[in-house]
Amino acid sequence: MLEANLNLALSEDKVEELAKESGFVKRSSLIDGKKFLDLLVSNSTKGTLLSLEDLARHFEASYGESISKQGLDERFNAQAVCFLKSILDKLVGQQLNITEANGSSSHFSSCRLRDSTRFGLPQEYRSVYKGHGGATNTQSMISIQYEFDLLTGNQVDIQLTSGCRNDQEDTKESIKNVKKGELLVRDLGYVTTTYMSEIIKREAFFLNRLPSQVNLYDPHSKQLVDLKKIYKKLKRYDLPYMEVDVLVGKKAQLPCRLVVSVCEEKAAQKRLKKTTKNTKSIGCKVSEETKLRSQLNLYITNVPKNKIQAQDIYKIYSMRWQIELIFKAWKSIVNIDKVKKMKIHRFECVLLSGLIWVLANWKIFQVADKWLSKQSKKQKTLSIWKYYKFISEFPDKICKIIQAKELMHQWLSVILTMSEKKLYRETKKGDLSHIQRFNLLKTA
Repeated sequence: MLEANLNLALSEDKVEELAKESGFVKRSSLIDGKKFLDLLVSNSTKGTLLSLEDLARHFEASYGESISKQGLDERFNAQAVCFLKSILDKLVGQQLNITEANGSSSHFSSCRLRDSTRFGLPQEYRSVYKGHGGATNTQSMISIQYEFDLLTGNQVDIQLTSGCRNDQEDTKESIKNVKKGELLVRDLGYVTTTYMSEIIKREAFFLNRLPSQVNLYDPHSKQLVDLKKIYKKLKRYDLPYMEVDVLVGKKAQLPCRLVVSVCEEKAAQKRLKKTTKNTKSIGCKVSEETKLRSQLNLYITNVPKNKIQAQDIYKIYSMRWQIELIFKAWKSIVNIDKVKKMKIHRFECVLLSGLIWVLANWKIFQVADKWLSKQSKKQKTLSIWKYYKFISEFPDKICKIIQAKELMHQWLSVILTMSEKKLYRETKKGDLSHIQRFNLLKTA
């Protein structure tokens, strides 16, 4: 049996309080905080392609009051951005308390997935959101850093920064929030020996691929690990994987488990092609070591063997792609990356309202997903893509729930009915289901 606190609502008084604290509401006005939030979130799936004329028509149809495009445009200011950011922060901090009655628990206090998505902006925004420039001519770009806990589905963090700020810079700040017993699964862009060392100091755990510039050493001889020898052994005996105890980094010498497997030929060629292109761009040649590494899947972790077995390393790491599916929904359904030229405060308001819509709906997703995994005899789980595709047909629903105009459980009932019939994940034949991978994180 599943129990959950489904209260997402922010009272009208709370919404107006946040509007006043941000300076968006200073006196009686045609558009108060509640109406502004409703107007933008109800139209959030239309993205920045939405015109001021569209918003003005929606406002008059909803409230029976007319507002000019110019009057509406004036409400998109720094205070409006601050107001919507405060609403978003409330949603991120408002965690759902989901418990399972079967008493099962995880080896980890949380399993944190973090990644970023970037997209180009009109060059007029470059003073606030700086891009990389150069050959790509991306003078303005935004980066959205997003992190959630795979065990509960709760959001951990969301940050909007310039696109030129790389993931390693983000790591320096986000690492401060890591707690004892947590498992962090991150992409290569975040991983350095400093990052891994800090995780170990905090008595937490990491699981990631090995960065190409990081060397491995034998803990006994202190010599470089011979990856060529490992590759030959994997091929000669047709082994699915090998596990080796190693020290990571010449200076750091971090004790880790290395799990190695042979990469599929197509994926290896793709890696090598990308590496060759990047290497040639700086006038260098691809080394034999780099060519060898492109043929191997190299995973490193400080998780003990009694918590995650070697054969399960990749299965757990592959769950990182859940966050990629979330980004796909943001871009394909909410159209956050479809940006036309407009004043920057309006762009930020539209983007924030889209993220409010996405994150509020994610809370309903996590409840429905847990329910489905318990109710279905075949251990079905909810598809992120199918779920967001379905709810995009009802863009104003979540705003009514946030503002307590409709009851959460009524809408959740509709979602649960659809989940078991149409919205579940489909698993390829011979592959592990999502719930089977998820259970690898749990104790017996």
